Amino acid sequence: LKGRVAEVYGRLPFEPDSSLSTLMMLTNMEARLEEHLAAVAMLPPEEVERAEKDKERERRLRLRGEKLAAARRLQEERVAKSIERSKAPVHRAAGKPVVFRAPPLVARRRRKEVREERDPDEEDLREFLAE
Repeated sequence: LKGRVAEVYGRLPFEPDSSLSTLMMLTNMEARLEEHLAAVAMLPPEEVERAEKDKERERRLRLRGEKLAAARRLQEERVAKSIERSKAPVHRAAGKPVVFRAPPLVARRRRKEVREERDPDEEDLREFLAE
C-alpha cells in the first residue's frame, strides 16, 4: 500500500520527501483535493458542465479507439494463424482406415428374484404413506 501511495504522491506536484509516512502523504493529497474542489465550486456551473462533457467525450473516444485497436489486433492474429495453417503441409491419410468394431459382449449374471410374501394390510399401509 505504501508503494502505491508513494507512486501517486510522486505524480502530484509535491516536493519529494522520503521521510513522510503513508498517512501524511494521504493527508497532503486529501488537502490538495479539497483545494481543487473548492476552486471548481467557485467556477460558473455552465463552464463546469462543459468541461465535464468534454472530458466524458474524450474518455469515450479513447475507449472506442482502444476497442478498435484490440479488434484490429485480434483480426491480425486470426489472419496470421490462417496464413500459418495454409503454409503448413497437408496431412493426407495413408493406407486403409482403421475399422472400429463393437466391443465383445459381456456375460451378465442373472439375479435371482427374491419374492417376499407381503401382507395385504402392509401393502395398503405403504400405499397410504407414499401418497
